[in-house]
Amino acid sequence: MRRQWKILIGVIPTVMLGALIAPACNKHTAPSPLPVAVTLRSFHITLSQATVQAGTIIFTVTNTATDDHHEFLVIRTDRAPDALPTEANGSYEENGPGTQLLDEIDDVPPGQTKQLSIALAKGNYVVICNMVHVEADGSLEVHYQLGMHEAFRVE
Repeated sequence: MRRQWKILIGVIPTVMLGALIAPACNKHTAPSPLPVAVTLRSFHITLSQATVQAGTIIFTVTNTATDDHHEFLVIRTDRAPDALPTEANGSYEENGPGTQLLDEIDDVPPGQTKQLSIALAKGNYVVICNMVHVEADGSLEVHYQLGMHEAFRVE
């Protein structure tokens, strides 16, 4: 009987120590990625939320347009969404003054959904479509210029 008590007494501190350490270890696990649903349509961008906490963001980008391809760019900037620097044709000048293009989805075909996972720090961002299409009459359809931009804040 004494031997059983010695074994039990030796196990109790180990179990108690494990119970104390396990919660402390869990505090340092990475937070779950934050989902943001994005809807692209001609010529508008809708976000499921305009403000999120800093960390990894997973943008799920759906193009609900029936005929236009779109793209999705994440830009860090303190500029207003409609005041980004532009090229001569009216499209966003990538990494122009006061902006930093962080990542993008090059092409989201009509009816398709794609994801972009990106770690974002606190700050102001703008998401845009920067597609430029040449119309049948030779004119340009510049999606950024037509209103495909939206502010996004990370706190």
